[in-house]
Amino acid sequence: ITKPKFHFLVHLPTYIHCFGPAIIFSTERYELFNHVFQLTCIHSNQQGPSQDTCWTFAWFNIIKHIATRGCWY
Repeated sequence: ITKPKFHFLVHLPTYIHCFGPAIIFSTERYELFNHVFQLTCIHSNQQGPSQDTCWTFAWFNIIKHIATRGCWY
């Protein structure tokens, strides 16, 4: 179960103006992913947060590859 996020309503008028009606419009998935980025930055050594984030996501992909028995998604 996901928590409802209402922050996207702040951006909605701009997107409607630029791209038209908001049909099947959802940013919740991407806004929830910001939490993952924040955690990788918090748990880095702060000397190279971009590199630490890249290494973390590379490790996640390796684990996902092993867990899915070699299928890339």
